[in-house]
Amino acid sequence: METSTIPMWKARWFWYSIVCVVCWGGWAMLSKLGSREIPPDAMQFLFTIGTLPVGLALLVARRGRMEKSPRGIAYGVLNGVLSGLGGLTLFAAYHTGSNTALITAATALYPMITVVLAITILREPFRSIQAVGVLFAGIAIVIFSL
Repeated sequence: METSTIPMWKARWFWYSIVCVVCWGGWAMLSKLGSREIPPDAMQFLFTIGTLPVGLALLVARRGRMEKSPRGIAYGVLNGVLSGLGGLTLFAAYHTGSNTALITAATALYPMITVVLAITILREPFRSIQAVGVLFAGIAIVIFSL
């Protein structure tokens, strides 16, 4: 059945998204709590250690088979590097003791960068309704910071 013809709440992507939001919400809260107690570099190290069980479970589920695409592997590794650096700077922002909600909202604007890169590098179409969404996201962070 085509994805667009089934109700949203019956689509797998919807439930994956819900689990993602719940996990990331908990991750952000634990990031702030941990950053109160230990420095950002220790948080990033422990965050990385925490991802190992997930990675090992995935490796076991794949029966040890590794990917063969050098380009895909490079993208995956670069994704990890950028995620690590982003996490480190987020932990540093939380460690300052500033407003958790504001920091989280400000860093949640990363899709705006993705939009720009998708348009410029991937040549994806950008409709006016999407421009309105990006505008509202920018306005929201300004209002949120007041």
